[in-house]
Amino acid sequence: MRTLFHAVLGVVAFGASCALPSPAEAGPPAQLAQARYVALGYDLGDGFVSETDVRADVLPEERAALQTIRAGIEQWGRYQIVVRPGQAELLIAVRKGRLVSAGGGINVGGPSSGRAGGPVGIGPTGGVQVSSPDDMIEVFDAAGGSLIWRGMKPNGLSGAGPPLWDNFRAEVAKAEKSVPKKP
Repeated sequence: MRTLFHAVLGVVAFGASCALPSPAEAGPPAQLAQARYVALGYDLGDGFVSETDVRADVLPEERAALQTIRAGIEQWGRYQIVVRPGQAELLIAVRKGRLVSAGGGINVGGPSSGRAGGPVGIGPTGGVQVSSPDDMIEVFDAAGGSLIWRGMKPNGLSGAGPPLWDNFRAEVAKAEKSVPKKP
């Protein structure tokens, strides 16, 4: 019985050692090196929101951080920025850190279906959001929407050359070294 237990334990240990490598061992995603077109936007907690979507819940600090990232991409020349997320290969989103944010306003609206005679709503709106205190840059695969890279750091989107931007550029450089060149 003891021998059977050790044999099973050995098989389980071997299987665990053959499992997928950790992200640190796997290196940066090849998509960072292979992509050419990117769209910029925000992560407001419920996924990517394009920079062209007018949203009241985007903080002024997030808009400023995105403009800094935009300037960095344009100066770098590595990616081409597109306006429509559907034209992009990667979606790059920023989010300023905050523990709690609250928003509100007055909602004045008619029927959402566009038919006359429907209910009209007038009243207050509001919401509260709990989040990480760290600033964040996220990169999503535009085709599938999956997260392929995330950098988080306190005050990581602050300054002329934000630390998270430097981290992202370093990851892209690593990805470029690990992807074989096309003949």
